[in-house]
Parts: sequence; C-alpha cells; structure tokens
Amino acid sequence: MINAKIVFIVFFAVNILFACKTKDKTPAPTIVGFWKGLYGYGTATPDIPYAFLFRQNGTVRTFARNTDTALAQKAEGTYSVTGTSVQTTYMYLPALDDQSSTTGTATENFSSMTGTWGYGTSRTDGGTFNLTKW
Repeated sequence: MINAKIVFIVFFAVNILFACKTKDKTPAPTIVGFWKGLYGYGTATPDIPYAFLFRQNGTVRTFARNTDTALAQKAEGTYSVTGTSVQTTYMYLPALDDQSSTTGTATENFSSMTGTWGYGTSRTDGGTFNLTKW
C-alpha cells in the first residue's frame, strides 16, 4: 500500500513539473508580418505612406507613396535582423533599377520601428521612417 502511494506521488510530481514547462513556450517576437508607417525626406517629419511586408524567407516587399497597397509603388528585396536592428535592401518594380536601403531599430517586442533610408546601398542619405506592426 505504501509503494502505491509513493508511485502515485512521484507520478503526480512529474506531471506537475512537465505541465509547468509547457506553459513557458511563448513564441519569440518576430519581424515577420505587415508593417505600416510613414517616411520623409532629409530631416523632414515623415509624412509619406510607407509599408513593409517582411516574409519568413528573408525577403521583403515595400509599398510607398500610397496607403492602398494595390496603388502603391512596390519594391522587392531582402532583409536581415540582428537583435532588434533591421536592415533592408530593395529594388523598385517593374524595372528593378532603382535601389534603396534602410536601417532601423525595432522595439524588443517587434511592435514598432524607427530608422533611416537611403539611395542605392546608403542607408542614411534619404531621410527617416517609422513603422508599426499590424
């Protein structure tokens, strides 16, 4: 009878231990998703529509100059994330001959980001931007 009680207590303790560990599997924040915001030229306050679609495979589509993505100027490119630092390089469609690049810093929970954009491979000579994840 005592052995049955010990087995039950051990079984119960092991179940509690593993049950607690499964609750800690909250997914880590990620850049992947749709982000909307504004960009501006030089030191001007950002006031031009800007959006990014960060895909899981490391590619990004940007939308500029219109809040309607169907009417916006579109670009395709790539991105990299190191900690909360995000860098992109993209080419505008359809000719893919107009390149821009960005560097930004996201909040720790990847809910918003601010940064600078530039022409070609420069990430700073164009202006500033801000984005919020949707």
